[in-house]
Amino acid sequence: AVESLGCVSVICSDKTGTLTQNKMTVEDYYIEGRRIRADEIDMADPAQRFLLDCSILCNDSTNENGVEIGDPTETALINLGSRYGVEAAEVRESYPREDEIPFDSDRKMMSTLHRIDGENRMIVKGAVDRLLDLTDQIWTENGIREITKEDKEKIQSQNQEFSMEGLRVLAFTFREIPEEHLLTAEDEDHLVFLGMIAMMDPPREESKAAVEECIKAGIRPVMITGDHKDTAVAIAKELGILEAGWKAVTGAEIDQLSDEELDRRIEEYAVYARVQPEHKVRIVDAWKRKGRITAMTG
Repeated sequence: AVESLGCVSVICSDKTGTLTQNKMTVEDYYIEGRRIRADEIDMADPAQRFLLDCSILCNDSTNENGVEIGDPTETALINLGSRYGVEAAEVRESYPREDEIPFDSDRKMMSTLHRIDGENRMIVKGAVDRLLDLTDQIWTENGIREITKEDKEKIQSQNQEFSMEGLRVLAFTFREIPEEHLLTAEDEDHLVFLGMIAMMDPPREESKAAVEECIKAGIRPVMITGDHKDTAVAIAKELGILEAGWKAVTGAEIDQLSDEELDRRIEEYAVYARVQPEHKVRIVDAWKRKGRITAMTG
């Protein structure tokens, strides 16, 4: 094993928590067509307050007496509430969870059901591109209306802008559900778009030096992540993993390639984004077929 480690020529690294600190903080809201900095959120604004409530309700994490339990993405959302004096326990007591569909990586979303303002309301949070496909309407200051192609293009453009800044983005949507109804995945459709929340997960201080050391030693570091391609590219450039002449590819693009095509092109890529576990196996196998001793960390 030690001899194999000494011969490693490619290191495939996960991003979150390996190259980055996995300490998420909310940087921006996007709601009613506006980008709002986290320190400029107005709790008196009904839309901004509703987005905060939704981010606390459709969320499994807790932070009690400074002890955070749960996914760092979710704890970042409830920590933002605490900054504004809105405690997660109080919001959850006001609008108890009546049903849920837990997050899974295939659906890329999570749903919870609550009684809000006399309505049975399902809140859905997840990947922006996935939720936009399921959205029919949009919340605006003049009320809920049908979502247009222009609305969706503006949302996608803002999502891309966030991602290119290295931010991780979650979309929030909702819809009314009949009473006495148990949630199924089929209910995750005909949604009302509410807004997006963008979070920063800064690179670990030692990551850049470690990447430099690998490259000097003749080892090729590559990033494999489930994150959005633009987010991954921004972090990879900052760390020196993605240099001129190398490319980024997504899991969906890898699905379009045969094993022979992937083998031919594998050395062009330094970043593999939006991947599933089965993609990781294909990527590592392709590097190995090139005769590379390949390590996976993360």
